Amino acid sequence: MQSPIVGHHQIIEQLHHAIASNRVAGAYLFAGGANVGKETVALHFAKSVNCLTSNEGACGTCLSCRKTDNGNHPDVQVIRPSGAWTRINQIRELQRRIVYRPLEGVRKVYILTEAERMNLEAANCLLKTLEEPPAESVLILLTANLDALLPTIRSRCQIINFQPLPVPELAAHLIQQFELEESHALSIATLSGGAVGKALTLLQENKAHFENEIPEIITTGDRLAAFRIAEKLSQNPEVLDHLVSWYRDLLLLHQGAPIDLLTHVYHIESLRRLTSRYSRLQLQSAIQTIFETKKLLTRNVNATLALEVMVLKLLVNDT
Repeated sequence: MQSPIVGHHQIIEQLHHAIASNRVAGAYLFAGGANVGKETVALHFAKSVNCLTSNEGACGTCLSCRKTDNGNHPDVQVIRPSGAWTRINQIRELQRRIVYRPLEGVRKVYILTEAERMNLEAANCLLKTLEEPPAESVLILLTANLDALLPTIRSRCQIINFQPLPVPELAAHLIQQFELEESHALSIATLSGGAVGKALTLLQENKAHFENEIPEIITTGDRLAAFRIAEKLSQNPEVLDHLVSWYRDLLLLHQGAPIDLLTHVYHIESLRRLTSRYSRLQLQSAIQTIFETKKLLTRNVNATLALEVMVLKLLVNDT
């Protein structure tokens, strides 16, 4: 049965094969960037495990599949952080319930989102269940930061790594599904970094058109504006991906690349004028600085300070 999931074909095939061969693991760890599709695949897997009409994937129409879609299947539960953390009382409640046999399905499925946000007590508590998961249960942990999880948790799960979709593949899907113009679809796919969930959010909220304005950090050399720009970025760190796309376009133009490779093709004239302000090395350095800052923001660092340092470096590059 063909999966309705966009991308991740090998992962879906692997999970479907596990169901068909009755080799479903007791615990999985889905690792990959935010909005890359981990939770969507986890829910599809939960439907497939308990589907009433197929052992090759979720049919999507039986009572079990519909209940999972509606969030009211008694044997499928999604556990999200309570505030900043997933707490020990949430894991204890999971442990209390998981020992019972499924009420309606083949297996009880528990999906723990943002597993890296379990506090230490909760993580150690979960280890007891991961060591000997009940035979009729499946635990699926989702994380955007694999290194933030205890090694003992990682070692007790079957790890499945999720990668963003290639931009052309995601753009093709957006064109087919939403009848977008090719340039618009490529813009959204590039801005999302190949993450399907982020692309859909950009499309739904019409944020793809925040590209209508070239970021101030690229057009100004005023260091007095650095702290204001950093403050604005701290309110929405995801804009860093958007910022990379502008520097990438400048680099492509600097190297004489074809216009159809640009993300912000509607700003071609303004971008051409801006390229004279940068050298190739400055643009490469700017992109590297942004990626290094994004990596820092996944750790316990002062986000505002990290962004201020980044902006100052980018403004220095614009000299």
